[in-house]
Amino acid sequence: MALNEPTPAHLSVAEVDNALRNLSDIEWYRLQTISKSLAKTYPLEAEELLHEACCRALDGSRNCPRHVDIIKFLAGAMKSIASDTLKSEKRYPKLRLVLNSEDDDEEILDPPDDRLNVEEELEQEHEAGLIRTRILDLFHDDPIAQIMVEGIMEGMEGEELQGLTSLDKTAFESKRKLIRRRIAKGFPEGWKNDQS
Repeated sequence: MALNEPTPAHLSVAEVDNALRNLSDIEWYRLQTISKSLAKTYPLEAEELLHEACCRALDGSRNCPRHVDIIKFLAGAMKSIASDTLKSEKRYPKLRLVLNSEDDDEEILDPPDDRLNVEEELEQEHEAGLIRTRILDLFHDDPIAQIMVEGIMEGMEGEELQGLTSLDKTAFESKRKLIRRRIAKGFPEGWKNDQS
């Protein structure tokens, strides 16, 4: 790059590749936790979702802004991919062939159950994503606490949760108290919709 050329707004494919290769085990765990969380509400497997986000970053079809952390970028990419997949499945639902109970030789189409309102579902997921992001942001300076919070959000507790860290029992309990205090301080009146 010449001296007078401005810095590109997005990371190059080589820079993304380098950033991915240099992710720590904890950072990969965070990405896997995010993909598992998204896979619970979207019609994709967690591994497939993370793989797709990385592929799109590496093939240049999704560009990571230079000022955005690679973890946040990939989390956003996974959310977008999952949301697009859900919208596509709602627009083009899959039909199943089932045997007609009146005549066992005749197959009929069984349309999917469409009782869920897509907009309401997306709104709930958006709200949950906001809450998750706001809570995790409280621990931006403490990766161990952030991992513990992600584990708690995934329903982990006790020894399973402690297993995510390298902390002994005393340090683990101390970290749990810190998490409770920060959340109480960050949300003294609980979560409110106007915080979004």
